[in-house]
Amino acid sequence: MKDCTISFAPMEGITGRIFRKTFNKYFKGVNDYYTPFITPKEKRGLDKKDIKELAPENNEGITIIPQILSNSAEAFNLAAEKLMRLGYKEVNLNLGCPSGTVVNKGRGSGALKDLDSLEKLLTLIYSKSANTGLKISVKTRIGYEKAEEFENILSLYKKFPVEKLIIHPRSRTEFYKGEVHKESFALAVDEYLKIGAADRLCFNGELNTVADIKNLNEEFPDISRIMIGRGLLRHPFLIEGVLEKESEDRKVRLKNYLDELFYTYFTEFNGSPAAVLKMKELWYYIKESFRDCEDYIKDIRKAKNAAEYRAAVNVLFSNCDVK
Repeated sequence: MKDCTISFAPMEGITGRIFRKTFNKYFKGVNDYYTPFITPKEKRGLDKKDIKELAPENNEGITIIPQILSNSAEAFNLAAEKLMRLGYKEVNLNLGCPSGTVVNKGRGSGALKDLDSLEKLLTLIYSKSANTGLKISVKTRIGYEKAEEFENILSLYKKFPVEKLIIHPRSRTEFYKGEVHKESFALAVDEYLKIGAADRLCFNGELNTVADIKNLNEEFPDISRIMIGRGLLRHPFLIEGVLEKESEDRKVRLKNYLDELFYTYFTEFNGSPAAVLKMKELWYYIKESFRDCEDYIKDIRKAKNAAEYRAAVNVLFSNCDVK
């Protein structure tokens, strides 16, 4: 496989600072991590929780791109200014989130319903960044209701110095269902090749296997960036497989990863059941890394405290092989 920048997609509630640092310790191949979105306040930008998540000392050794969810240029620019003070040189604007609570406020993919308003937002954001030097990338869907909207959306993005355009080739109404519209991504590739900027494009969506990634690489040889979220949660060794690196002691490494992640959450939450709940969110995905494990996964789901959780995980690892 040719050289390719691999980004870990933001996953709300899962890929926070503790997850990022632990994942990066145990698995190879991810170049940068996009944070779950922060929603800045109009007058103060970031709150204490945001700053703790994004503080450089809490993300040592990994490259982080903070993602901002906002339809207010004032709030976005205020948050961006504070992120620059923390040392960040790039932020990402979320125009892709399909959640109803987000969309109903005109944020995320909800902003794609009104391109005139979106153009005003982008104008104010990029005018500010021209003075500060901050790079702004965009994560987007290809439309609100249908893929046919993408031509106009793409024309709008081309008016601005978008550092990276990360495209999830589905409309908002499709959420995460059905096939991705690769023809829409192909349109973006053709248009950006014309202006010598294909290296700014990044594909995101349904990259779950080594074959998925290699096929995409063959289909779009001019693209050198991909973003993966659920695929890496399900199969942490995925990129190592693409790079054809030997993954020694996979089962031991996976066990150590999950144990350290749980221990760190347990410490962070002062021993509360919240640590078990956080791990259950991850097990919804990472169960796909094991063969014939469904009966044991049920016991993990039933765990009510740390002792029950640890016991259930140990039994699973004693009885199930890693794929």
